Amino acid sequence: MLRRSFTALAALIPALSIVAAAEVTAQDAVELAVAPIPSESEQAGARVIQKQGSEWVTLRDGTGSFICIADEAGDDRFHTACYHESLEPYMARGRELTAQGVTGRDNVEMRMAEIEAGTLEMPSYAFLHAIYAAEGWSGDMDAVQRRQSVIYTPFATAEALGLPTVATRGAWLMGAGTANAHVMITP
Repeated sequence: MLRRSFTALAALIPALSIVAAAEVTAQDAVELAVAPIPSESEQAGARVIQKQGSEWVTLRDGTGSFICIADEAGDDRFHTACYHESLEPYMARGRELTAQGVTGRDNVEMRMAEIEAGTLEMPSYAFLHAIYAAEGWSGDMDAVQRRQSVIYTPFATAEALGLPTVATRGAWLMGAGTANAHVMITP
């Protein structure tokens, strides 16, 4: 079984990158998918989903409060995100819109309009943890392009939270005052 630490992941991921996508086991994908969650007990209970072609597949059912999106096989980049289950309506709607061809900023703006109209549920706050790595990434966790935690806080303002609205190391508020307002936390 894989150890649940970034050190173990750094050793594992280069090996996975040279293996054909079909040879990466579901267990490997699950272990990598839950890596952003700081708590091992939350990792153990997280539900894990993965996009396979045009379909979303459940790799592991979960009993915990997080849902993780496993890295999509077949490219040199690495990305996984784990979000609190209360964000599932928002995230599921994003996946649905993407399947309909609505992507990027249009996807976000459509969901924001639905939240404002009261037709899309959004919690008053919820966490998301993510890891991103650029194309050609070797698996070195110190070379990860970006690690971040996000706290979704719909309609929060910079004044209410006392945070800047420009990207900075530490915490800052993105989308201030909108349905998609969220605190970005970067090391």
